[in-house]
Amino acid sequence: MIKLIPKLVYSLNIKKGYKKIENFDHLTQNAPEINKQLMLDMLKKNADTEYGKRYHFDQINTIEDYKKMVPFSIYDDYAPYIERMIVGETDLLATDKIVHYALTSGSVDNPKKIPVSEQTVDLYREYATQFSFAIIARALGKKWQRGRGLNLMEVKFETLPNGLFAGSISGRGVYSIKDLLFLMFTSPKEIVFPREIMDTKYAHLRFALEERSLSYIASAFMTAVSDLMKYLEINWELLVDDIEKGTIHPDIKIPDDIKAELQKQIKPNPKRAAELRSEFEKGFETPIVPRIWPELAFVHAIGSGGFSVYTDKMRHYLGAIPIYFSVYAASESIMAICNEMESQEFVLIPDSAFYEFIPVDQEEGEETLTMEQLETGKDYEIVLTNTSGFYRYRIKDVVRVVGWYKKCPKIQFVYRLNQMVSIAGEKTTEECISWAVKEFAKATDCELVDYSVYADVAVSPGRYVIFIEAEKRLAREKYQEYRQIMEEKLGTANPSIGSKVKSGVLSPSEISFVQEETYALYRDLMIMRGISGNQLKPVRVIDTLVKENFFFALVDKE
Repeated sequence: MIKLIPKLVYSLNIKKGYKKIENFDHLTQNAPEINKQLMLDMLKKNADTEYGKRYHFDQINTIEDYKKMVPFSIYDDYAPYIERMIVGETDLLATDKIVHYALTSGSVDNPKKIPVSEQTVDLYREYATQFSFAIIARALGKKWQRGRGLNLMEVKFETLPNGLFAGSISGRGVYSIKDLLFLMFTSPKEIVFPREIMDTKYAHLRFALEERSLSYIASAFMTAVSDLMKYLEINWELLVDDIEKGTIHPDIKIPDDIKAELQKQIKPNPKRAAELRSEFEKGFETPIVPRIWPELAFVHAIGSGGFSVYTDKMRHYLGAIPIYFSVYAASESIMAICNEMESQEFVLIPDSAFYEFIPVDQEEGEETLTMEQLETGKDYEIVLTNTSGFYRYRIKDVVRVVGWYKKCPKIQFVYRLNQMVSIAGEKTTEECISWAVKEFAKATDCELVDYSVYADVAVSPGRYVIFIEAEKRLAREKYQEYRQIMEEKLGTANPSIGSKVKSGVLSPSEISFVQEETYALYRDLMIMRGISGNQLKPVRVIDTLVKENFFFALVDKE
């Protein structure tokens, strides 16, 4: 009976998801009109708020009125209101009920607190869970047995003066199904709701490995899944020994009280240990996941854009097991959804937020377009008006229109404006760096783990330093050859770099190879400093003193 419960839970969600897909198809047929009406409805609803009165929402009847009367905004414009909301004031930004505050990962000491409305939480649940499961079920059919999965999303909240929780938005989604969580997933509550810092990679694997019929793996980002597989590759013997004996190795960093609770839930399992040991001893040259979890049907994680290097690594572990790339979202709103398995293109969600777009090639001004005015192949900065009280908010994301689904644009994330590097006006985007590094890896037969860029202005003229972690150490005697290849690739990705190096405006670029596990160690360090693992994104730009000190200290000097 217990094994039937996950199937029933999934069936219920999938049934709701099919209805959501049907509704989504209706919405996308009339997307521009629905999106504009959403904006007008939000302004009417919030006209009597303090912000609404300030900008005369009651006098706005058209998009043109809205653009003329309400300025663009950034988080600092809302911070004073949010501080008042946190101590209990209401009707400042929006009348919709605020049920959560999403903590951003941008700063350890003073993260932003993004108000999240009940409507936004509902949309996350409907799209990221119900819609997603329906897409997966439609694509996989009976290949997905709908058993328990491995959920890597952990819930760490702090309680604010108004009694609401603050934490990652993905953690809020997990919390909303807390009563069903341990019927659907293998990890116990002590791991999903960690009270203290511990070795969560071990803890998740310790229970997932015992589940031979594991059905899928879910994570906020592909980095966590990739890190888990690397941990397994290094530590499988310890894990298998513990499964065989029914123990938790004393060297594993788990607080004693939590270890005692976990110990109650495990017992010796020599049969499963022998099966696992047999597969691990064959090595990891062929995909390991289908060999240890023969019923695992898919991975559900954000793995496109800046995460693609980790997706590429996961293919080695997964073999033919497909990936569902989930959603395009931020703390402020869920904005777009994949409506096909394995697709890395996202369809805008017309009823989630009102979208404006600034063409990145626009020479002057900040004139915005609405979705029906967009052109395939062009890049746009996205501007949001959401249900939680942010109006014409510049989230600093640049997206590319790659096609259309009915009357709704399909987009891909390209880069963040605040992650652009420019020493002498050359404006190098994350996309440029990504292309150059991947082309460098192809040219040098480098097994890429991760990479970052640092704008070194301590030398004159300034230069780019590319940090690279590789699976295997590259020949140090070929450094100059490698540096020249990287220079060539950077110059191709952004011709302005090449011309400025030739003219002496920029110094030649440098490469710094970092030690093994550097990027995984950085993520572990951030988790120890209080950032949720659900929020940790790849370090593409070394732009803080913490990052600078860390990565320079781990340069491989041998």
